[in-house]
Amino acid sequence: MPPLPHKPSSAYLIERSQPMPALAPFVDNFQMVSLPRGGPLPRVLPGTGALCFFPISGALTVTNLHEAKQQTVSQPFLICNRHHVLDFSSTGPARFLVVSFRPGRLRYFTSTGFADLQDRITAASDLWGEGARRIAAQLSDVMYDGECVRLVSELLLHLLRGQTEMRLDLVMDMLYLSPGTRISDVAEGAGWSLRHFERLFASTYGVSPKFFARVTRLQRVARKLALDPVTSLSSSALDAGFFDQSHFVHELRKLAGLSPAELTRGLRDRPHFYNPKSLHAYVAMLRSLPMDNGILAGIEDESLNACRARTLAEAERQER
Repeated sequence: MPPLPHKPSSAYLIERSQPMPALAPFVDNFQMVSLPRGGPLPRVLPGTGALCFFPISGALTVTNLHEAKQQTVSQPFLICNRHHVLDFSSTGPARFLVVSFRPGRLRYFTSTGFADLQDRITAASDLWGEGARRIAAQLSDVMYDGECVRLVSELLLHLLRGQTEMRLDLVMDMLYLSPGTRISDVAEGAGWSLRHFERLFASTYGVSPKFFARVTRLQRVARKLALDPVTSLSSSALDAGFFDQSHFVHELRKLAGLSPAELTRGLRDRPHFYNPKSLHAYVAMLRSLPMDNGILAGIEDESLNACRARTLAEAERQER
C-alpha cells in the first residue's frame, strides 16, 4: 500500500495512502500524521463523513470552539462532526493515524447509529471492544507507517458487515457530489417518494438530506481553500453552488459560527485533512465496483445502474 505524495512543513509531516480494494468503497484514505515538537493540528468543520484517530505516541487535545470545551485523548477515538468546529493540537511530539470514512459508510463497521455518534468524541473501544484495545496496544510498538495501516485495515476488515445498501449509498453520493440538486429530483431518480427518501435518509445518517447538502457545499469551499492557496473565497463559494458571497457568509455563520476570515485562517495557517486524491479515488472505485457479486440482492438493476451512471457522470465532471 504505497503512500501517496505527502505534504511536509516545518511543523508536521503527513503521509496519505489509499485503502486496499476491499475497503475502498467505505474508506477514503489513511493519513499518518507526525508532529515533532507539538503545536496546532487540523481544524475540523461540520462535515458529512467520519474520522477515526489512532494515537501511536503522544496525546491529542480536541477543542470544541462552540462549547469552549477541551478534551485530551491518548486512546483511539472517533468523531462524526456535524454541527461544531473542532481544533486539534498537541503539547508535545505526537504521531497518529487517521482513517477517513466515506460519507455514510461508517455504518458498515458498527451497529451504533449516526444519531448516537454525531457531535461527540466516542472511544473506539466503546464501538469495537477488545479489537480496538488490542490495536491500540499493538500500534504503540510499531515504527513503520505501512505496518500501522495494515493493522488497522485488518481490524476494519474483521468488523465489516457483509450486506451493503448500494442504492442508498449512491443516492447519498449523488447529493454529496452535486449538493445543488433538488432533493425531490434525487429521490425521484432513485425511485422513492420524497417523504420516504427524507425519512430513510434521516434515520440512516442522523441528519436531513437538506442539512447534508448545506454542509456539503460548505465543505466544498473549505476543501478548495485548503488545497488551492491562490483561490479566492468568492469564486470558491460560487463554484460550490452558493448564490453569491452574502449567501455563503450567512451559511458559514449559521453552520460553523465563523467569519470568512476565520475560516480562511483556520484552513491556511494550519495543516488539514483534505485529500487531493479523494475524488480521483472515488471515480476509480465507482468504475470498478462489481454489479453482480451478490451484494445487490433486492435492488432493481435498472434503478441502481441509472443511479450509478448519474453519480459517476457528476464525479467525472468534477474531476476534470
